[in-house]
Amino acid sequence: MNAPFWRPLPTKLRVYEALYSLNRGFEATLLSLEQLERLGMFRLDHLNAFKVVLEHTRAEANDELLQSLSDYEQEESARFDRMQREWENQNKDPDDVFFAARDRKQEIKEQIKSLQSGLQRERPKHKSKRKRSR
Repeated sequence: MNAPFWRPLPTKLRVYEALYSLNRGFEATLLSLEQLERLGMFRLDHLNAFKVVLEHTRAEANDELLQSLSDYEQEESARFDRMQREWENQNKDPDDVFFAARDRKQEIKEQIKSLQSGLQRERPKHKSKRKRSR
């Protein structure tokens, strides 16, 4: 990993900033409508309809944008996970394989002992039969 495998995406921050600006713009518009309401410039039924349309549009836009961002972030997570595992594999001690094999062997021995003791408990105990004399 001498050369960088990735470069930060300069637009990533801008996308999140734009999402914030979009929501801030909707909020400013809603506040302006409320101010106009207080001044008596809109009929109440129209004003409420405008607010509903704005909130619905905001919700749809956020839903679409967040789905796109979620897909993008999942792809990024997978990509960086691969890069991290590659880096860890390059820097792994070759003797770790032997330690892992030793540990796994011990786990298997313990599992075998557990299974054997379970089998011992399940075996029916044979009672000694006396020979009858005839």
